[in-house]
Amino acid sequence: MGRVALIGENSVEYIDILITIWNNGDCAVLIDCNIPPVTAVEMMLEAQVSKCYIQQKYYDKISDSISKSISLISYEKENCSDRLLPVDIYNKFQENYSKDEAIVIYSSGTTGKSKGIVLSHFAINTNADSIIDYMQLTKDDCIYIVKNIAHSSSITGELLVALKTKTPIVIAPVVVPPRVIIRNIETYQVTQICINPTILKMLLEECRRKSCLLYPLRNIYVHGAKTHDKLGENARNFFTNSNIYFEYGLTEAGPRVTSQKVNNSSNLSVGKPILGVDVIIVDDLGNVVGANTKGIIHVKTPSVYSNYVCGDKKLPSLYSDWLNTGDIGYLDDLGELYIIGRKDTMINLCAHKIYPIEVEKQILAHSKINECVVTMVTFQGEDVLCCLYISNEDIQKDIKSVLSNVLMKYEIPKIFVRTDIIPKTRNGKVSLIDVNEVILRELKGV
Repeated sequence: MGRVALIGENSVEYIDILITIWNNGDCAVLIDCNIPPVTAVEMMLEAQVSKCYIQQKYYDKISDSISKSISLISYEKENCSDRLLPVDIYNKFQENYSKDEAIVIYSSGTTGKSKGIVLSHFAINTNADSIIDYMQLTKDDCIYIVKNIAHSSSITGELLVALKTKTPIVIAPVVVPPRVIIRNIETYQVTQICINPTILKMLLEECRRKSCLLYPLRNIYVHGAKTHDKLGENARNFFTNSNIYFEYGLTEAGPRVTSQKVNNSSNLSVGKPILGVDVIIVDDLGNVVGANTKGIIHVKTPSVYSNYVCGDKKLPSLYSDWLNTGDIGYLDDLGELYIIGRKDTMINLCAHKIYPIEVEKQILAHSKINECVVTMVTFQGEDVLCCLYISNEDIQKDIKSVLSNVLMKYEIPKIFVRTDIIPKTRNGKVSLIDVNEVILRELKGV
């Protein structure tokens, strides 16, 4: 068994090659086609890739940087913009529950280098089975992959689910305006879609403008980033023909951990653990805390990752060798999980613990703010809570007044900096290092 890289856009050809890699007994190293060529080569060398299947349009960009130890195999993508996955691809797929490596997913947080996370066939297939259990698909359902297939949530939660249940699935470009997503939903009578809060907000705004309800959609699953309470409430009030469920997971867990269902779908929670998964909350010493008490989320799942490509960098477990997610949250009296933020992004300011995600949720509830990130910077020897935000106008005075009604005084950012772009990592996550640099330049008047 070897590791084989795959670089390309969402396409039928991409999925065909992925299944071929699996059927040959190899592990697919999935690399986002949008990352810099030099970085892609570094990832392949780190993963000890022997060969790389690459879409023709990206071949020339990477061929000059590629190592002689890696053979490049180009493939063409059919020009059609969107299509249903053909029947022969379903027939080619073979279920595999072995502990052999299936995929390597490169994932990064808000800080630090990308990590190559190794997931076995057993991990992703077992997680997909648990997702199938709560999705309750019927013969009339159709799934639409809106996100990049090179992400664990797309592979396990959508592609594998469709392949295992023989559910029709739409394969289409991912970087498109919301009107194209809406058109595809209507054209293919899509009933199931998995999106992040940013796409949910875009669809909501576009549908309001056009007065359309995405009528074919039965279920909208939302995961992958913070969702402010007002967005969830507004989406549920507008998309009255669809169920909107918030979920939680991480690549190291296969990835899905929890999901809302009809009987547990408050605007604030991310639901209950899915089939075969357990969640507990512990304090810094590993003691299990009671309901409604914040702590570190630990997960027990059969879909836990095998290892990292480059060494074992996982957070130390604080409870019975369960997976330490590094996320802060709590379980309510009904066992529903609530996410507060990352432990490594928690801010200690003047003896107060501040969770940026909680502050960001309140800021995002402001109708004039499109995106934001809260961080702490050190300026002239003083630690300052700051917010970098995207908006068409300066809202600093107005937002502080609004936040005083919902946040503690110490939780309200002292400085608000307006920008056109929130710096992101190559995997689309906020880059706190670059965010801090942007804020400091503004404070220094550079």
